[in-house]
Amino acid sequence: MSETEMLDRLARFAGIEDGWWDFYGQWRVVPASTKRAFLAAMGLDAADESQAAATLAQLEDRPWRRWLEPVALFTAGQADPFVTLTVPADLDKVTAGWTLTEEMGVGHSAFVTIDTQEWIDERWVDGELVKRWKLRLPELPPPGYHRLSVEIGTETAEMAVIVAPAKGHVPPEVAGGARAWGLATQIYALRTGSDWGVGHYGALAELGQMAGRLGAKTIGVNPLHALFPNCAERYSPYAPSSRRFLNVTYLDIEAIPEFRHCREAKRTFASPGFQATLARVKGYPLVDYAEVARVQRPVLEALYAWFCSEHLAENDERAQAFRAFQQTGGAALAQFATFEALHERFLKDGNGWWRHWPEEFRHPANPAVARFAADNSERVQFYAWLQFEADRQLGAAHQAARDAGATIGLYRDLGVGIAGDGADSWGDQDLLALGLSVGAPPDPLALKGQDWGLLPFNPIALREAAYRPFAEILAANMRHAGALRLDHAMLLQRLYWVPPGVDADQGAYVRYPVDDLFRLVALESARNRCLVIGEDLGTVPDGFRERMDAASLFAYRVMVFEKTDGRFKRPDEFSPQALAIFATHDLPSILGWWNEADIKARARLNLYPRDGMAAEEQDARAADRRLMVEALAGQGLLPPDFPTSGPLDAAQGQALTAAGHHYLARSSAALMMVQIEDVLAEDSQMNLPGTVDQHPNWRRRFALDVAGLDGDARMKALGNLRPSPKVP
Repeated sequence: MSETEMLDRLARFAGIEDGWWDFYGQWRVVPASTKRAFLAAMGLDAADESQAAATLAQLEDRPWRRWLEPVALFTAGQADPFVTLTVPADLDKVTAGWTLTEEMGVGHSAFVTIDTQEWIDERWVDGELVKRWKLRLPELPPPGYHRLSVEIGTETAEMAVIVAPAKGHVPPEVAGGARAWGLATQIYALRTGSDWGVGHYGALAELGQMAGRLGAKTIGVNPLHALFPNCAERYSPYAPSSRRFLNVTYLDIEAIPEFRHCREAKRTFASPGFQATLARVKGYPLVDYAEVARVQRPVLEALYAWFCSEHLAENDERAQAFRAFQQTGGAALAQFATFEALHERFLKDGNGWWRHWPEEFRHPANPAVARFAADNSERVQFYAWLQFEADRQLGAAHQAARDAGATIGLYRDLGVGIAGDGADSWGDQDLLALGLSVGAPPDPLALKGQDWGLLPFNPIALREAAYRPFAEILAANMRHAGALRLDHAMLLQRLYWVPPGVDADQGAYVRYPVDDLFRLVALESARNRCLVIGEDLGTVPDGFRERMDAASLFAYRVMVFEKTDGRFKRPDEFSPQALAIFATHDLPSILGWWNEADIKARARLNLYPRDGMAAEEQDARAADRRLMVEALAGQGLLPPDFPTSGPLDAAQGQALTAAGHHYLARSSAALMMVQIEDVLAEDSQMNLPGTVDQHPNWRRRFALDVAGLDGDARMKALGNLRPSPKVP
């Protein structure tokens, strides 16, 4: 076998695909250099033919060197459940005992003679014959996370047994033909009288109450993942430090209970200089995250000191709530807070990336990390306290929305990956493909492809860990939520990895254990009673949407992309099990789409891969405007002679926006979402894919505060949105 053939075999075994079809219809072969880079990031040595052969042999032999696999996943009700038991042939006549311990502690045990089980296969490993058997379970436990142990003589092996429902949770508001609508926002964009230059969880609670009064059933938000509180310039919600914890920049400072009593904080807040700074920061049209941090941090420090002296010292009710939060957060919260304290410490030396820290601090299991946490317990506790308060405020916002009639509550967003220098990359480094990044091949949103700079899970290591980190991330993001959007849902089947130092269109796809990951999503959805919406835009593998539909995962249907036979789809042609929305945060607003704001921005920033593409897109947009008017006029929502060229005046912009929303309200999609920037007819785009700081991504603020939105006639008109129930 040649070196190329051996490398290809190893790459396929590891899930690296041989090539992919690009947006232009060309088959892109993945070069050997990319395969080697990917394998190295997965901890698999393939430097030459002999090493590739050795690595492949090791991977192929690993299941034969252990009695049990790390994990087995089942669907509830599955017939003939079994796990594989792999033992030396000389144990054929031995009696083995097994115990299945359910998540709630109930145990089931039995004894079997090994050769009474069904034989599967056998092979020689290191000169010893090893046989594989089907170890049958009499029945499956209820959905959940369980443990199976097998004992032979004095030796024991264990594995995780995970049972999932066949489908995820679908709330009654959008089940069985029911339909609903929701309001979507970016938290940072919200204004209130109490904000300190950025929207906060308290503003979200106010917005949820308003949305409930209007008849909305859910409030969609941007990812709330923890960012980098000591690096204010790291503000992209899709490049987080941790997806398990919350963004503390969104804390409503004045709603923290200590703010009512802390004398130092009140003195600082009342000072003329502070008030002048606060007024300036609040007035900016764009969030200035550095200034926000400068006004927030000293007050937060004072509030924490007050919390320690007045609450922890007395062990009162608030202190007990904090201790309970710490206990529930367990080792994950302690590790995250320790990372935050370490990050703060080493930033002072210019070492923000944990891979540049002193060796003894580069892995959370190192003894030096535990010593640091003990020696700096107050500082570690400060970061845990910030999470405690963020969790309390987010929970209050979710409940406020539900109490006001938005009964699904918050609709959260789970980003596709993590920053390479954050808390999760430090804590999960043994499970990640370090040194690579996730992106997307060229598509209509980014014609040069995208390199998101986010770390992917190593699919082999993830399975070895029984998928624990993935399940924890799902559960964390379903907390205080009735719905969850999976950004780039195709991550359940494959991800587009980009090697370091190359353009984004030079990546390749890596497969993930799709059956197992779909089961985990269904399990966490059911456990947390949380609807899951899969963002299935871009390049979608064959059969993926059918999998989503079978698992009751809602599809994501964006009106400007919903075409058939050279026209926009009629409302009755939309997928029923779906969320429908006119545009997204990665697209311009309705008015911006009409005015070609995105095309103009990409042309100005040289984001087109070849000359003439901007003009081609302008021609295509002009044709789409005509088709859009035809579609809306066909439903009696716009006059047939509605202008399709030239700028729209305010009244025309509002008419277009209202028509688009009423069109979606008539669609078959069970859930429709309305973006605030669309209602306000703003000519804007929250994020321009393919840019970092060339465009004001994640910084735009609404012109009106939440109280102003509540009184705005355009927002009040949303109360007339009454999606009709589907005909069974």
